[in-house]
Amino acid sequence: MPGANEWESIAISADPDDLRERILTDYKRGKPFTPYVPTLQVPPRLDWVLDFGCGVGRSFPYLKSIAKHVAGFDLEPMIARCRTLATESVDVLTANWPELRTRKFDLVFADLVLQHVEPQACRAYLADFARMAPVTYLLTRLQSDFGENVLKLVADTGLFQVESCAEVEHDPASHQLRQVARRSFVELSHAGDNLHYEVLLRSRGAA
Repeated sequence: MPGANEWESIAISADPDDLRERILTDYKRGKPFTPYVPTLQVPPRLDWVLDFGCGVGRSFPYLKSIAKHVAGFDLEPMIARCRTLATESVDVLTANWPELRTRKFDLVFADLVLQHVEPQACRAYLADFARMAPVTYLLTRLQSDFGENVLKLVADTGLFQVESCAEVEHDPASHQLRQVARRSFVELSHAGDNLHYEVLLRSRGAA
């Protein structure tokens, strides 16, 4: 069964290369385990950013380039692996969501994570994001491991204003994201494809 239990098992049992492959498909075929830089314009010169579902720290180098302070959150076994495998250190590395959700951030960054989260838990996390930060960046496959449209889950919360939305793909030449086209969030929240999309969300009522 996909979800938190599966990822906890992977984090505990997989060797480093197998773990990186599960986090980034085709790592073993030569895709470098380097951060994707968003094609959408995220706010610059941030104070605190939260890497939600940080894995083993693949996005840390990018996030440290845009923020003074970075916090990483994941399941406890993944955080344990992150402490030994991450190439960059961050200010906070924790599996304690009840404590972390009380903090404030300038940006929540969720890179290829929500597609693996159970729908009920995903809704709860999204509600927390809306309280925790004025801006949330998502990179996600449209359909989750549970057959749910991830962007519909976002839309159904009613907690966010969509600032921009784009279809993206991996560029094999640069190993970065390549924007295919700007897309309608409303259209995608009812779509049945399984492509990858970036979305920049602003929490409603945020300053």
